[in-house]
Amino acid sequence: MRDLQNKLKRAGYTLVADGVYGPNTENAVRAFQRKYNLTVDGIAGPNTLNKLNAVLTQPTKSTQPAPSKSSISNGSAVVPYPGYVIKRGSKDRANVSRIQRALNISADGNFGPQTESAVKAYQKRKGLAIDGIVGQATWNTLF
Repeated sequence: MRDLQNKLKRAGYTLVADGVYGPNTENAVRAFQRKYNLTVDGIAGPNTLNKLNAVLTQPTKSTQPAPSKSSISNGSAVVPYPGYVIKRGSKDRANVSRIQRALNISADGNFGPQTESAVKAYQKRKGLAIDGIVGQATWNTLF
C-alpha cells in the first residue's frame, strides 16, 4: 500500500504514505484515473497500476533537467532512471556508487547511513520530499 501511495506522491498527488487505503488514497487514485482517461472507480487495479508505472518512468520536460557534469555517462548521455527506488540496503552497487559520486561522498557502492544522510541533505536543499530514498524525482534532480 505504501508503495502505491509513494508512487502517487511522485506522480504529483498529495497524500500521506501511511499504508492505509483510505479516502485520500482513493481520491488520489480517482484523480489519476480521470487525468489518464482510465475507468474512474478508485481501485488501483492492473490498468491503473500499469499506467502509473509508465507515467513514473517517462521523462518529462519538467522533471528532466539539462545534463550537468555529474549526469554525463560516457561523455554524452543523461543517466536514465533505473525504474525502481534505491534506498538503504539496496544491492544495486553500480547505481549506488553513481549516486554517491553525484553527492560527492565516498563511492563504495553500499547504501548505508552515510549515503542516506547525504541523500536527505540533498533532498532538503532541492526542496524534495526528505525520505533518504532515491526515487524518480530525486534521481532526475541528481542526474
